[in-house]
Amino acid sequence: MRAVLDGLEDFTCYDEFWLSKDMENMGYFFEYCDIYCKEILEDDKIVLDKEKFIEAFMKSDCRALMEVGHPTLLSQAAYDTVRDFIQVDNNYDIEMFRLKGRQPEYKHMQLYWVGWMYAYIHFMSKERSRTIIEKLPLKEMLIDYKLGHEMSKETYYQKIAYLIGPLQSDPANPA
Repeated sequence: MRAVLDGLEDFTCYDEFWLSKDMENMGYFFEYCDIYCKEILEDDKIVLDKEKFIEAFMKSDCRALMEVGHPTLLSQAAYDTVRDFIQVDNNYDIEMFRLKGRQPEYKHMQLYWVGWMYAYIHFMSKERSRTIIEKLPLKEMLIDYKLGHEMSKETYYQKIAYLIGPLQSDPANPA
């Protein structure tokens, strides 16, 4: 997939049309990736380290293509995105994502909110997901859920924007 990304370094983000779809897709991907993996690989015994899986996805070629507006990847269901990530980025080998210890307990829809917000942060900042997750690690986002999900997405973004870089203007409300 890396070859498809050649020459796309100057593209930073899809347009606003795709924002809600990407936010929804990322939310479902994060929340249900373990269930999707079991189905896709037809193996009920897989216990996925969701955090390792999500972190790898955020740095993947699959996510990079979504960021620049690949219409198939942006328009498909989260299940299909998980399948593409397993197939293309990992050649169906997810051994590195098997849980070694105990899975943390997540609040209902906590991972959904984190994925949803990462997509929004990408759109607003125009930063790559691989950069965003380095500047705002998954563990911090999981902690931020407690108060962050009570805020509007715009307010949460303003709270963390200094970590990512300069604020971009809101396309819905140009200055």
